[in-house]
Amino acid sequence: MKTIGITVHIDRPLIKETTERIVRWSEKNGLKCLICVDLVDSTAKNDSPMVREDICRECEAIVTLGGDGSMLASARAFGKYGIPILGINLGKLGFLTEVAQNQVEEALTRLKEDRYEIDERMALEALIPGRPGLMALNDVVVDHGGAFKLTKIDLLSNNVFVCPYDADGLVVSTPTGSTAYSLSVGGPVVHPAIEAIAVSPISPHTLTLRTIIFPPDVVLTVRSGTEEMKLRVAVDGQLAGELELGQEISIRKADYKLKLIKLEIKSYYEVLRTKLNWGARPMYNS
Repeated sequence: MKTIGITVHIDRPLIKETTERIVRWSEKNGLKCLICVDLVDSTAKNDSPMVREDICRECEAIVTLGGDGSMLASARAFGKYGIPILGINLGKLGFLTEVAQNQVEEALTRLKEDRYEIDERMALEALIPGRPGLMALNDVVVDHGGAFKLTKIDLLSNNVFVCPYDADGLVVSTPTGSTAYSLSVGGPVVHPAIEAIAVSPISPHTLTLRTIIFPPDVVLTVRSGTEEMKLRVAVDGQLAGELELGQEISIRKADYKLKLIKLEIKSYYEVLRTKLNWGARPMYNS
């Protein structure tokens, strides 16, 4: 690898320090480093910062500084270009980020020497009438917005009615997102190698509504089951807008897969155990 791009979406204390480390190492070791405009105040590099579209034309990988939110933002910004993304964790959990802050130089060495693997992840595309398509790596959430009452939502699969929901909302999740909001509302953990779409209700007012796993080739339609309440849409935790009365949102598998750079031979189950304490037994007093 000869050229990388650096981008950041969250203002964290270590952003400037880590950016400067990457720039210094790159200059010393012959790796061309392009700076996204988001970092214009985070580095003293003399080269003019570039907009995302220009970086995508020139770089072979995107290095994202921050936490999981930064990775999700990079996925939305760069995923459609097919450029692999490497996350450097400057946040807390870092479930999606591959590199710890003290491993930056080692990670750059492996990029330069092409010693890495590509992990492809399924994404979703959400379509709201009159708006550009929205990409989600984790999930699309449709809920009651600021209303403090139950909402009624209808779900359809390929225009076939599935069921009504009396709930606070729905989480439509990818396998990658199954360990995020979907997990919090009781959804299953789905291995990211599987292509599927999980739909989980948020606080349903019944004991008979649980997660449904759909095949990846369906088009799901979510609409309000009442004419009295607007629905709010969020994509990967970012507010995307409201559905006006009578509008509906269509959600389907995206036409492309997101490419994540993996540097370590670490199983998905090890990540579950180390990041989420999956399977950890309670501590008993001896």
